[in-house]
Amino acid sequence: MRLSDSRAAVAALLFVAFILRSANLTGESLWRDEVDSVRFAFAPLSDLVARFTANGFNGPLYHLIVRGWLSSAGVSDFALRYLSVICGVALVALVYVLGRRMFGARVGVLAAWLAALSPVLVWYAGEGKMYSLQPMLLALALYALLRATNSPADGRALRWWTVFVVAASLSFYVHVLSPLFVPVAMLFFLAQWPASRRHLAGGAVALALLTLPYLPLLAWQAPAWLRGGDIGHRFYPLDQIVWALASHWLFGLDERSPVLWAMPGESVMLVRRVAVLLSLMLIAYGLLTAARCALRDAREVKAWRMQLAALGWMTLPALLMFLISLRVPLFLPRYVLWSAPAFYLLAGVGLDRLFDGARAGRIAARVALATVSLVSLAGVAAQIIYPIRPDLRGAVAYVLHRAQPGDKIVFQIPYMRHSFAYYAERLGYSLAQLQWVEAPFTNHGMSPDDVAQVMRAQVVSSSRVWLFESEATMWDQRGLVRRWFDATLPLLDRQTFRGVEVGLYAAGVGRVGGAPLSRRMIEGVCPDAAVEPHGNPANCLAAGLGTTYCAMTHAVPSVPPA
Repeated sequence: MRLSDSRAAVAALLFVAFILRSANLTGESLWRDEVDSVRFAFAPLSDLVARFTANGFNGPLYHLIVRGWLSSAGVSDFALRYLSVICGVALVALVYVLGRRMFGARVGVLAAWLAALSPVLVWYAGEGKMYSLQPMLLALALYALLRATNSPADGRALRWWTVFVVAASLSFYVHVLSPLFVPVAMLFFLAQWPASRRHLAGGAVALALLTLPYLPLLAWQAPAWLRGGDIGHRFYPLDQIVWALASHWLFGLDERSPVLWAMPGESVMLVRRVAVLLSLMLIAYGLLTAARCALRDAREVKAWRMQLAALGWMTLPALLMFLISLRVPLFLPRYVLWSAPAFYLLAGVGLDRLFDGARAGRIAARVALATVSLVSLAGVAAQIIYPIRPDLRGAVAYVLHRAQPGDKIVFQIPYMRHSFAYYAERLGYSLAQLQWVEAPFTNHGMSPDDVAQVMRAQVVSSSRVWLFESEATMWDQRGLVRRWFDATLPLLDRQTFRGVEVGLYAAGVGRVGGAPLSRRMIEGVCPDAAVEPHGNPANCLAAGLGTTYCAMTHAVPSVPPA
């Protein structure tokens, strides 16, 4: 069976892509942005539609799609992420057909195999956000562009131009930075020259049609870019952007990959640098070999142009993000995830050229393919072995299992109340008897005395207060709120979850009002404290609502949240 024309090989790699993307789908709880996907999806429909033109709002079309999907599949972590799995497997299939059309069947299989194993594509295909749907739509738009420019100027070309315009336009409202795809599309149109000459009119009309859905976005994006400023992202120099993207595309999100055992950080970084260098050498080998072939044979010129276009697809979005960031720092690696398929396509071309070489080249190709595959699988394994997202599901279950009527919950950051409410509903709890408190934002220079004044007013009326901390430095870099709790209120219990700290404190008496808390007062709040050594009231944790952590593994209601 030849790799270049094996349908079985394509089916096998798509199956591998599906297994890797769905194997650990509920292994980690949703993080706050994923919870937002559910919240925004089930907002009033009028609000959801209004967000298509709202200033600064990202992904309204994705949330509309999620609304329809979860209304049918039921609201759960699995259902939300499974939509991304479908898009992620479809992206691998599109990488195959793109590689086959641009460079031949073997490149299509090789590139799709690398994409199937890609730890970063696996990760975002298991996340309830738009970072699987957006690359799929843009890859589809690019494939439609190639089909349109290689079709006769008749109805077939019109159909493909329609697919191109629709897919690209939809992507604009799936992610706000998708319009960066337009220059990439123009590169591929020019790379098809002279075949694309007869489609100048169709290309011009398609480009004009793309501007129409972008105008509402441009109305608020252009002033924001011209005004400049800081919207919360740090500035990345160009070399750091390049390194961040190469690291994500090769190793995924875990910084220990591809070395899964204990090693000094310097050694891991050395391994990473060597792997990145070798991958770039593989891409460069493919480009240089194609250039030599193009000089000897005019029939190879188109393949070389397509490689240059793919190189533009890989590098131009990062360069444009850097230029935008000079005015408004905006870069995050996931914002240009849609250019990652170009990396795998170019690596596939390099492998293909090695396979076409002498015996030494074929051996080098097999070694390189095996090495890249192992590095990718190590990245996928690292993301499973070393979870990344905060364990909000476990922390919420822990609090609710021990909460009592009248308890207050202080959230740091305050936005975590949405994640708390989401998991409370999934676990079947009513929050009517709990009081929600938002911790103050201290990063603008708030003093410890100001924090003490705010917190005294918020907790004095309750006998027990929970401090629920996750990503707290976003709101309180100096830890003033936690410091006030520890210095002022008796600690009844504290538990640490991945990315979450939960503390239970006695309040309403003691130093909140200025007087120290006596042992009699502590026993009044927590009668079991008397039997604990050193007066530790840790046993006073009433299982007020009585649901255990295993409830998370059971079926959840299929109705959307109110």
